[in-house]
Amino acid sequence: MVFAGTPYSIADRIIHLHGLLGHTRHTRRQDLGGKSQRDFLRGVEPLGTMVLPQIRAEPTRP
Repeated sequence: MVFAGTPYSIADRIIHLHGLLGHTRHTRRQDLGGKSQRDFLRGVEPLGTMVLPQIRAEPTRP
């Protein structure tokens, strides 16, 4: 399954899937494809600063 879009749409998708599946973990894989560490970290940062806080704020959070 591929998650693409804004950090908020990705968080909404994870929350929706949790409602359907009840999972407590979500695994992420990313191909570096020759990216520099700086570019890789820039891509990962929104997960921790925008996606995770939205998920944690949900009353029925995963």
